[in-house]
Amino acid sequence: MRTENGGTFMTCKICQREMSLFATATILGRHDVKYYRCSECEFVCTEEPYWLEEAYAQPVSRSDVGLVSRNLLYARVTKVLLFSFFDRGGRFLDYGGGYGLFARIMRDSGFDFYWYDAHCANLFAEGFEASMDADGYELVTAFEVVEHLPDPLREIREVIGCAGSVLFSTRPIPAGPPLPGSWWYYGLDHGQHVAFYSRKTLNVIADLLGLSFHTNGRSLHLLTRRQINPLAYRCLSRYKVALPLSLLLHKRSLQGGDYSWIAGGH
Repeated sequence: MRTENGGTFMTCKICQREMSLFATATILGRHDVKYYRCSECEFVCTEEPYWLEEAYAQPVSRSDVGLVSRNLLYARVTKVLLFSFFDRGGRFLDYGGGYGLFARIMRDSGFDFYWYDAHCANLFAEGFEASMDADGYELVTAFEVVEHLPDPLREIREVIGCAGSVLFSTRPIPAGPPLPGSWWYYGLDHGQHVAFYSRKTLNVIADLLGLSFHTNGRSLHLLTRRQINPLAYRCLSRYKVALPLSLLLHKRSLQGGDYSWIAGGH
């Protein structure tokens, strides 16, 4: 970060171009934080987030009232995408998996999912933790995660190294872009959201990592080394298509085997 002729600048963590000061806002009710924007790739981020230890004292924000419904929704959409584009008999990793609810739902639906989260306790998928040193996963999911990443390009590269594909959700920053006080996704109350992406930003990330980028046009996106028809992805990842279709797709639940595994002392 540097100051020149009264302006403050920092280097973009995506494209390494110069970012300029975009806005300031109060986080957690007491930290005055600078926000920067890259005019090249449209990435927006906070200054170095020195407040994260405080922000993650409660890993899941009290204001995240959509946690359960979101996990149920994404589980049904993910099910359709796994049947359509991936080996549904493979191993999967939920990165930034929170309390483990999504991994548990997917295991109950017959998919061999594992959990990883650096900040949160695993309550629902205990016994199925994963290490980020492992590879050989068919797909990594990362729902409501990338906006939490202080160094997103590095961490996305690490995730891709586990599987070659990451299915993730984030709200693209609207054109403009909006100031922190006028867009709820900045998360000023909990202070955990520090990185914000336009569709252009996500395309730049894909190009830098040698990946294809697919989106449903809203909040569900895929970075992958696979050859996937973009129209097929866009259609099948839309909630109105995926939700009824998911009811027709079935795998044998892993719940019984998981019980035997856990009850046997593993």
